[in-house]
Amino acid sequence: MLLLGDCSFGTLSWVNFVGRSFIVAIMIYYVLLWFVRRYLRDRVTWVFLMTIAVTLTAYYFFPYKYETSGKGIYGTTTLFRWIPYFGAMLLGAYVGMVRERLSFNFKWDCLRFVACLLCFYGIQFMAAKKPAIAPCQIITVAFLYGIVYYFYKCCNAGFCRKIYESRIGNKMIMVTGGLCLESYLIQFSVITDKLNFLFPLNLPIIFIGVLALAYVTRCLARLFSQTFRTEDYEWKKVFSLI
Repeated sequence: MLLLGDCSFGTLSWVNFVGRSFIVAIMIYYVLLWFVRRYLRDRVTWVFLMTIAVTLTAYYFFPYKYETSGKGIYGTTTLFRWIPYFGAMLLGAYVGMVRERLSFNFKWDCLRFVACLLCFYGIQFMAAKKPAIAPCQIITVAFLYGIVYYFYKCCNAGFCRKIYESRIGNKMIMVTGGLCLESYLIQFSVITDKLNFLFPLNLPIIFIGVLALAYVTRCLARLFSQTFRTEDYEWKKVFSLI
């Protein structure tokens, strides 16, 4: 039977067909973000607060809040995750709007980032050990927002901007960013435990394999898109690393 990743065509769901749940969520987020930008640009904070309210309401009625496998609400509860994750995207939009006014304090912002990271994973770890704490995992959403926010601030700091503006740094970021989507889409078809006997060499081998196949996938996608237009093929763009 022909396989696509880890799913056969006989059991292929619409989520896997369009690129797994993460891609579906991103597609929905961009539609919602267009409406926010078009009609609620000056009320992003209110939209963010509304997202939190919807998250809490949905969690109150959600049947998986007592899940204690160690993954909690970030495990099999895909549809619920889509709600709070939109808040992370709104944070990115907010930081982009006010980035010129943001000030980055290396010491304190890094400490806040680490504190949010420890609380985020710490609560989930305790919930896995003590089932009675499981419903409290909703608190981790606040710390997740903190992680995202302070990471955005770090990326907006002066020393990071110098990396973006440097010739080598800019090229590396553009190449890496250009292969992110394709890497996510094909990684499950490449990652395998059959090379575990080569550990730790299996890690760089699989990593290189993912990047190589991601590049081929992107080239094929560009070739496919150029096939359905009237202009001649632009082979340089097809095989460009950026």
